[in-house]
Amino acid sequence: MCKQYYIYNCAARTIVVDFADRLAQARTGTGKTLAFLIPLLQNIISVDPQLEHRSGRRSGSASDIRAIIISPTRELAEQIAVEAKKVTRNTGVIVQTAVGGSAKSEGLRRIKNEGCHILVGTPGRLNDILSDPYSQVRAPNLSAFVLDEADRLLDQGFAPEIQAIQHLLPDRKDMDRQTLLYSATVPHEVLQIVRKTMKSNFQYVRTVQEGEQQTHEKVPQKLVNVGGFENLMPALVELCKQEISGGAGTTDSPARPFKAIVYFSATADVVLATTVLRNLKTPGQSLFHQHPLHPARIIEMHARLSQMQRTRAADSFRRAETGIMLSSDVTARGMDFPNVTHVIQIGLPPSEEQYVHRVGRTARGDKTGEGWILITSFESREIRHKLPKMPLVQDNSLETAKVDMRKDAQLPEGTAQTLTQVQDATKMAPRGMKVASYVAALGVYNWIPNKQILLDAMNDRAKYGWGMEQPPMVGLGLATKLGLSRLQGINIGREDRTDGGDGDSSGGFGGRDASRGGFRGGSRGGGGFDRERGNSSLFGGGYGGSRGGGGFGRERGNNSEFGGGYGDAGRSWYKDSDGRGRGPGPTYDRNDRGTDRKSRYGARPPGDGGSRGSDRGGFSRGGAGGDRGGRGGGRGFSKRDGGRESRYSQ
Repeated sequence: MCKQYYIYNCAARTIVVDFADRLAQARTGTGKTLAFLIPLLQNIISVDPQLEHRSGRRSGSASDIRAIIISPTRELAEQIAVEAKKVTRNTGVIVQTAVGGSAKSEGLRRIKNEGCHILVGTPGRLNDILSDPYSQVRAPNLSAFVLDEADRLLDQGFAPEIQAIQHLLPDRKDMDRQTLLYSATVPHEVLQIVRKTMKSNFQYVRTVQEGEQQTHEKVPQKLVNVGGFENLMPALVELCKQEISGGAGTTDSPARPFKAIVYFSATADVVLATTVLRNLKTPGQSLFHQHPLHPARIIEMHARLSQMQRTRAADSFRRAETGIMLSSDVTARGMDFPNVTHVIQIGLPPSEEQYVHRVGRTARGDKTGEGWILITSFESREIRHKLPKMPLVQDNSLETAKVDMRKDAQLPEGTAQTLTQVQDATKMAPRGMKVASYVAALGVYNWIPNKQILLDAMNDRAKYGWGMEQPPMVGLGLATKLGLSRLQGINIGREDRTDGGDGDSSGGFGGRDASRGGFRGGSRGGGGFDRERGNSSLFGGGYGGSRGGGGFGRERGNNSEFGGGYGDAGRSWYKDSDGRGRGPGPTYDRNDRGTDRKSRYGARPPGDGGSRGSDRGGFSRGGAGGDRGGRGGGRGFSKRDGGRESRYSQ
């Protein structure tokens, strides 16, 4: 077995890699992937010189795996595989992937038909393939075992699967192999596990000298205290607007297009925040007009997406000149996205190590970048203990962070506009997303010792941030487990998961079963920003209506472009004073809108609704915001949802 030395320069630091086991620590963005790929390839070719040159047709076997590379996330595994294929392009070495979220049978077929020398994958899928007696994937000639982001792989979450994979590999007494562990951070507790994973004489290589700055220490990092949870989204939107309009330059470098990754601790928050940002619009304009965050592309990334969706999202963000990717921690480690100017973290990260990895997505190589973290007043004390060594500088430039949204106030025009935009965009989000975010937050912030303060803060978020009169329901079992079941303000019960939005059980933003109006439309032509059975237009039914109801779109019975409440040849059903439904009401020109609807946050453009909701339709006659909804249209934009006078004037 060849034990030659191979020297590779990584970010002006020389790492000497021989056949001994090694734990290597290097700054983020300094080329750790190539630091293990090149020596690994050299060792494979040294053992089998025939693989040095590419033949006419690459040939291999499913049982001829020479190296296994493991990463904690699918995205990182795919990224490593892409780099490995570049390195091995002109050789006979074959690279394959085995990651979750993709069809196992397809991956096995590719390995069997094409062969495999380097297998890159995630712990779960690799364990599944290697332990499957029918897969025929074996590694009797394995010479290298690599763990990228080793600190994450060796923590208590992944450690059992890593150990199971090692037990499926050849005994090191019979077939010696090299184990390489790479990471930007190496916590003390992980170092203890490393000693059990590697040979006793393993070497610990650090490419950062004592006293030398880590990558995250070179990044300007700003801390914003936003007060309540309801201020987080307005502050994020204001920050994005500010950086897009002002460019992403620093005093030492020219402005660059704004390109940011926004990290949340819960997937439910990623989903809701993405929906809110995409729903943003300038007051008085429709969703078809230029987006307030133009030209930034808004991209969603989290573990609930399919592998195809995640790959497409990552590729889209890489190609984007300017963009905002809202992400869970699936992209926090090892992922290389070019020209990221900002990393914005919403709330406290799970650990100091995770904070470092997140910040490491910017200022990679010789580029510059900024780090921002937005926290609530409940987290301001905890951050001193969780991130004591981080060079955080307090920033007070965001006006929306200072607004007490529980009180009336007079605000500058720009601040009022941002609050209004976020409020309207949030109301358009389905209720289920808000419920999921509410419940997830109760778990994420359960470390707050005073549970009554936590519950009150979350209820304020639901009321003042999302416009909900009652907080979402929490199951008795979960509430008991979280220590919330006996607190004042807890809403025990089970949410109707078919509800689509913020209305009551028969309408509003969703409606029960979405069959009587609401944003998602009805089963028989109901309204909403979605196409349902019976809708013949892209925007069917608008804000309500089960059959032929009013709103933005053609309904069953309506044949107009903007039928219903207002539109060409649209018809609206209305209700008589005695409660009995009446036939088709008058039609309205699309410009015949009410003028008395105002916002909590300053003057609003003309309203979109009627003074009364209809029995089977959206906004009935043009007017103000829907003071009362009928059975079909639900509450629509009720008085509480935008029909009242402004609390915040400009």
